[in-house]
Amino acid sequence: MPRSVIGMRKNNRGFTLIEILIVLVIIGITFGFALISFGDFGESRRILFAAEQLLNTLRLAQQQAILETSTLGLRINNDSYQILQLQNNSQWKPISNKGVYKITYFPENTHITLKTHHRTPAGMPSIILTSSGDMTPFTLHFGSDNEHNVALIVGKSNGSLKFNVVHSK
Repeated sequence: MPRSVIGMRKNNRGFTLIEILIVLVIIGITFGFALISFGDFGESRRILFAAEQLLNTLRLAQQQAILETSTLGLRINNDSYQILQLQNNSQWKPISNKGVYKITYFPENTHITLKTHHRTPAGMPSIILTSSGDMTPFTLHFGSDNEHNVALIVGKSNGSLKFNVVHSK
């Protein structure tokens, strides 16, 4: 049998391109099924990011309420949240329809559970931020269809905010 320059037989060339591509396709299909079976496609991560974004918006609103000596409020439901400002005529109005204080929507399948010491009429802010730095005490749970507890925000009456990651995949 003829040998090449490096001493190998000519019929021992290794795998063909087709064989390598077939193996890669099989690995890709297997990985895809595993991801569908075990993954939540980043749902928990999106909810966690939304919770952190809300926390940062609350902190910014606290600072603005103190600096402008105004009363601000957070209107929140399962779909969205928005910062409102108390006007001189005792009406709550959105601060802005663009920028940081625009209405912000939560990711799909997000479940919000807000616990405060009082009931809030529809359309009114659930959490009040005063110019002295105080706020309505609350506990806010973030979850989804697959995970009931993803994140937790706790606000105390003295204005302190605490963020906990309950479970993250």
